[in-house]
Amino acid sequence: MSDTAVSEGRAALAAYDRALAAKPSGDNHAFAETTQRLCAMRHLLIAKGRDPASRKQLETLNAVISSVLAGHFPLGGIPWPEVEHARHTLADLVEQVG
Repeated sequence: MSDTAVSEGRAALAAYDRALAAKPSGDNHAFAETTQRLCAMRHLLIAKGRDPASRKQLETLNAVISSVLAGHFPLGGIPWPEVEHARHTLADLVEQVG
């Protein structure tokens, strides 16, 4: 099951990279795909179990999802530094899960 979570995480990273490269001013398909992949990854991690390590991974993933949503649906300007930082956090998380 973690292989599938890693696959979703890697697909999310690829979509995330496309969103960062485009730096759109608002709603963007790459952000939508990133959110979809991150939510799929989250569901797989939830199904994996509720041990302390997976709980921390879920907390981290939820923070990344929040940052992606801030880029996808900003209330003002897109907080690019936070969105970019969350990308690095996701990359670390994918390595941990794998």
